[in-house]
Amino acid sequence: MELPMSQIDPAGRRWSRHKIDVRLKVSFPNEGKNNFAFGRANSLSRGGIGAYIPCTIPVGTTVSLELTFPYSAKEAQLEAVIRTCDGFRYGLEFMRLSDEVQEMIVKNCSGAEQLQ
Repeated sequence: MELPMSQIDPAGRRWSRHKIDVRLKVSFPNEGKNNFAFGRANSLSRGGIGAYIPCTIPVGTTVSLELTFPYSAKEAQLEAVIRTCDGFRYGLEFMRLSDEVQEMIVKNCSGAEQLQ
């Protein structure tokens, strides 16, 4: 499923952000081992997610995410790359999404738009 391009929002982003509050599990490489941490996602767009993750992960690292979106019953497993970091606040860009996960994200962004 191809995600349609949205209009650029006032902050210059390709996708508008929507507030969410869900727990997530992040798996990432660290010194040759695969570590994991739990965090909270606080914003969602069609292209990525913002999250508080209480550990240090370098910008540019590809991570695996496991989370259940608010308007979905099934857990999503996906890959993302760390694009920004401010303390423990991370901005992650989605990578290689399956059609099923893309549909979950679109559904959740649409659901959040209706609540605003």
